[in-house]
Amino acid sequence: MIKFVYSEKFLKYKENLHPESPERVANLVNYLQKKGNFEFIEPDLCKEEDLYLVHTPELVKKVKENTFFDPDCPNIQNIFYYACLSCGSAIKASEISIEGGIGFSLGRPPGHHAGKNTLGGFCYFNNIAVAVKKLLLKNFKIAILDIDGHHGNGTEEIFNGEENVIYVSIHQFPAYPGTGRYSFGNCYNFPVPPFSNSKKYMEKFEEGVEIIRNFSPDILAVSCGFDAYIDDPLLDLSLKENDYYLMGKKIGSLCEKIFLILEGGYNIFKIGNLCYCLISGITQVKNTNYNGQKVN
Repeated sequence: MIKFVYSEKFLKYKENLHPESPERVANLVNYLQKKGNFEFIEPDLCKEEDLYLVHTPELVKKVKENTFFDPDCPNIQNIFYYACLSCGSAIKASEISIEGGIGFSLGRPPGHHAGKNTLGGFCYFNNIAVAVKKLLLKNFKIAILDIDGHHGNGTEEIFNGEENVIYVSIHQFPAYPGTGRYSFGNCYNFPVPPFSNSKKYMEKFEEGVEIIRNFSPDILAVSCGFDAYIDDPLLDLSLKENDYYLMGKKIGSLCEKIFLILEGGYNIFKIGNLCYCLISGITQVKNTNYNGQKVN
């Protein structure tokens, strides 16, 4: 039921000592391949006009011509190609959800910190935002759930006030990027203080789940980071493997059509197991209908 969108090309670029490394995705994929017979689908490059649904021509030009500077976003040769491939992977995952499956994009670079005219936080283009914008052209009602441990400031900026979209984020605060302290309009933020126990985080998660359930979206898009894990090197939250499994069960119950986009998660030795726990929770729910009967 879950189809992973992935290309070995995602592993072809690297900045030495940078936490957003190819090992993150390589280890995740290797773990999944050992655990089950999952289907992996090659992504296509997104089109430049897809980027313009979300980003300014100025930002696209800077990334395309390598004329940008950001301390967290390495100015790597051909980064425009890799960013477009990651964005295309997100689009492919969303298309799988429309077709009745669950698409999970395992692309890099991630995206949820990229705003309309800004890059940052390891993100060049906002993958999930581009995929959602394309779905909005088909008149879908969409909820975005962001479970990355950092606030998705770019996604919030892009969809603030957008009709037929809500954005729900559970994240550490204070932490990079320093946003997400308050909710407003169609953007619902649930900040969790550093060193909070997993119970505190899960209580906030449940609040976000109820907002999404009441919104009753046609499609649920998940910005899926794994840096709220207790041993992640970049944050100070306390989730464990079973918490991701429980979140997966809740996510699976929220909507018929779901797709997920990989964001952060920097413990390269645990990211594969954390992802497997999450999708195990989702598939357990999806394999059983609301009457407790097995789905054919």
